[in-house]
This record gives sequence, C-alpha cells and structure tokens, in this order.
Amino acid sequence: MRSPATAKPQGASPGSSETVTGEVSGRDTAWLDAEPLTLKGTVELTDGLDGRPLLFDSDTGKYVAVSKAGTVILSLFDGKSTARDIVSRVAAASSADPNQVETAVVRFLSEIRQAGVLTLEPQEETRRERVLKYSLRQKMPRKALTRSVHVLLEPVARMLQKLPVPVVMAVWISLTCAGVATAGYALTTRSLPEYTAWSGLAAILLFLQIAIHELAHALVCQSLRAPVREAGITLMLYVMPVAYVDRTDAYRVKNRAPRALIALAGPMTDAIWAGVTSLVLITTTGAAHEVAGALLQLQVLLMIVNLNPLLPSDGYHALESAMGAVNLRGRSFAFLVHLITRAPLPSHLLVSSRAKRVGYCAFGALCALYGVLMAGVIVTWWWHLIGGLIG
Repeated sequence: MRSPATAKPQGASPGSSETVTGEVSGRDTAWLDAEPLTLKGTVELTDGLDGRPLLFDSDTGKYVAVSKAGTVILSLFDGKSTARDIVSRVAAASSADPNQVETAVVRFLSEIRQAGVLTLEPQEETRRERVLKYSLRQKMPRKALTRSVHVLLEPVARMLQKLPVPVVMAVWISLTCAGVATAGYALTTRSLPEYTAWSGLAAILLFLQIAIHELAHALVCQSLRAPVREAGITLMLYVMPVAYVDRTDAYRVKNRAPRALIALAGPMTDAIWAGVTSLVLITTTGAAHEVAGALLQLQVLLMIVNLNPLLPSDGYHALESAMGAVNLRGRSFAFLVHLITRAPLPSHLLVSSRAKRVGYCAFGALCALYGVLMAGVIVTWWWHLIGGLIG
C-alpha cells in the first residue's frame, strides 16, 4: 500500500552564517589541513526535482542533495586542495564577511564528509546527531521480498512508453473517476452486508489488490526510467505491516507532475478496483454479493488511510511532490528533535525562514500526535485479536 522513498536525500548547503556547532566545533578539525578533498570514484553529480543538484553514490545507492552554491564548491575539488585551501579560495572570491563565509563552507564540507561521499571516512557521530539523522531519514524496519520487479515490468513499460502520454493519462483518469463514482453510488444506495464466513475471501482478494497497487507504483517508475530497487514488507509506525516498493531513484525525476503520479498510481488503481467491486455488489446476490460488500468496505477504508497526508502515505508523497518539497516529514521531525535536544541542524535547514520553521514544527507535531494515536489504535487491535485467539 505504501511506496516510500526509503533512502531520503541528505542535505548540504553552504548558505548559513550561524556559528559552527556540533558536527564541526565538537570534533577534531585537523582533517581540514590533512589531505586533499576528493569525491569517491563511485559518486556522480546529477540533478532531480526542479533541477536541484544531487550527488549519487552508485556503490551505496544514496543520494545527497546539495545547493547550487555547493556545486561551485565541489568544482574546486582538484585532487590537490585541502579543505582549508578551498575555504580560503571561496572566502577570497566572496564579498561577504570572511568569517561567515568560512563558517558556512567548513560546515558544508563537514556535512558532505559525514554523508559518506568523500574518500575521507565520516567522523564518529554524537548521540544527538544520530537522533537527528534518524529523524531526517524516517527509515522503518523492512523486509525485501524481491529485487526483480523491474525485470517483470520492463516489457509493459516499453509498451507504455510508445503510447501517447495524453491518451494513457486520459484513459487512466477516466477509469479512476468512474471507479470513484461507482463506489460512491454503491455506498449511498445499497446497504452493505454483514461480515460472514465469506469475508475471509474478501481479505484474500484485498491482498491481491495490494500487490497490484504496488505494481502500479513500480510500473510508473519503470515507465519514467526510474525503476524500483526492491519490493517487500515494512512496518509503518513500527506496528502496522504494509507492502512497499523502494522508489529511491524517483529522486531523478525532475518534474513535479510525474513524481506526484508515481505516488498516486496505487490509489488510482485502488479506485478502479473499488469500482469493479461495486459493480459486483450492485448486480449480484448470494456469496458474490457478500464478498463484494466486505471487500468494498476494506477498499474504502484503506484508500482513506492511504491518502492521509499525516501518515507516510501515498497521499503525503503526492502532496510533497506537488509542492516541490523533499522529505517534508523528515525535515519537520528534525526541527522537533532540534527543539528538544538542541542537536545541531544541517546547514540546508539552518537557512530556513522563521515562517518555514514554524510550519515545519507544526506539521511535525501533527504527524507525531496522529502517529501516536494510530499506533495506539493498531496495538490495541492486535491485543484484542491475539486475546480473542488465545481465549
């Protein structure tokens, strides 16, 4: 049901003039003069959403977001210059306060070292830094079931790539709207049957639909030449098992609409299946009617949950893509962690305006509160279920 971008891009930006703390002043700075700075041979500079620069390490599969100014600093990596040499060159070429420039550039260089893209090994992190880093990545426990989804979908993706995009989108949107309308009609004009012994079959059909849901995400990624890396099961909020596809390479998709489409592919497919289920509910009786009624209720519930932007859901990812934002939840939680622990913020967050900081904190607080409530409901449900089975 979910398709998380499981490897959130870390950020590094030399745009801050605040005092260097934590990751710079709290560590040994001898490395600044020790040896020339060099990117790993497996690291390349590319770009992603809205043309934003990204460093991609093909060895680890990680993306690191950098600013335009950061790419200028990276261009000074000539294999001979130390960090101190680069800082001096940038400060000499800038008209800003030299101390502020030095602070910002040292912070930037320290952050890309910690991101693991330099030949220099990252320095040991403090506990507060590890907490902040974890909050930014929002990584949840997961179990990969297959890494061959792209092989399965490539023939279909090639076929779709040959079709006119407007035609494909028009048909898909029309089917989605028809599904929503049919489901709405069925829910408002038909009384849904009670759960019976046939409801177990509805649950099995729902698992099949979830698999198709994830394949829809993967197919859109594949068609945009950003194939998924794996598919499996993850624990949303650490208590609720859900399916996922790893669409990390969707960071390479530059435009907002295609990125939003990747997120909405699953819910759109769910809406179509809900329409089919509604037709069965309307036109049949007996066992088929009972199965369709139970399945439609489950479908609607899952669609509502899956479009809730306060969860790491498809609705959240679609909203994030439409806004041109990256890792909105992670950044929001990072600000909350910073407020509570005073862990040093990365430079790309330090330059956020006061209004943005307030917005991040408010969104993070809402997500955290809702997440706690949802986790409590899920744990309670599991507790009663297990108690009922034991009893």
